[in-house]
Amino acid sequence: MASSQVLEVSVGLIFIYLVVSTVCSGIKELIARALDMRANTLEKAIRNMLADPGGSITSKLIQNHLIAGTVEPGIKPPYISSRNFALALFDVIAPTNASQSRTVQDLKNGVGNLPDPRVSKALLGLLDSAQQDVDLARERVENWYDDTMERVSGAYKRRAQVLIAVLGLGLCVGLNVDSLMIIRELWNDEALRTAVAAEAQKQVETPEATDKCPDNAKDPLNCVAASIRTTNMPPIGWARDGVRDAQGSSGWLRKLFGILISSVAVAMGAPFWFDLLNKIVNLRLTGSPPPDSRQPASN
Repeated sequence: MASSQVLEVSVGLIFIYLVVSTVCSGIKELIARALDMRANTLEKAIRNMLADPGGSITSKLIQNHLIAGTVEPGIKPPYISSRNFALALFDVIAPTNASQSRTVQDLKNGVGNLPDPRVSKALLGLLDSAQQDVDLARERVENWYDDTMERVSGAYKRRAQVLIAVLGLGLCVGLNVDSLMIIRELWNDEALRTAVAAEAQKQVETPEATDKCPDNAKDPLNCVAASIRTTNMPPIGWARDGVRDAQGSSGWLRKLFGILISSVAVAMGAPFWFDLLNKIVNLRLTGSPPPDSRQPASN
């Protein structure tokens, strides 16, 4: 009984972390879209890559039809493939001539138009390694771009993680997501514990409910609203009876500690909690293994 109770409390707690993390991710996406965070990060990365503080070369590159044609007019691209980047860069430094094909030498001649000699030197090294093969030169530039974007992607994810952590703290305070209170209520209320565990199991069996937006929620705001509407999370909120225990300095310290635990947990992200919830739910459903029939029965 005790082991089953511990599993159910663990499932309920992890499930609440999962839902709050999912809501934070939805709000983060809403903010990222409103501020064009991905597009601005990409543009800044290309400007740094080309040592183009004025943005003149970067602007020409982004306005190239190979890139501008992938988004609606007036919208910055949030993503540029390595192939389109290389071809657009070639168009910028050595525009095509209708009378003859572009050669590696044409590209080398155009590299001198770049504003920073360090970038020119780096590109010349890539072009020299292509041995007069334009396709190979394009692959060299693609690899350069991919290496740069890998570092930029890591930096963007770290900033997004910080934003999720801040949002998680705000939600945990606003919704009174107190881990200590949640554990206490789930432990003491069997009906509540069973209901939350059942809801968690349902979400594991149909992961689209928390892992992605419903088909009718194309906008991130609708996705966040749908996550809240379709999920039953009774052990949270300032209206809970458990908030009465927070009276006095020691009580409020426990409350603060419980909310901080939840905030740190939410910052770990929805994918982490979804994977862990899968493992715990499967363990709960599997139960204890049957006794080994080869062992003699005890007298």
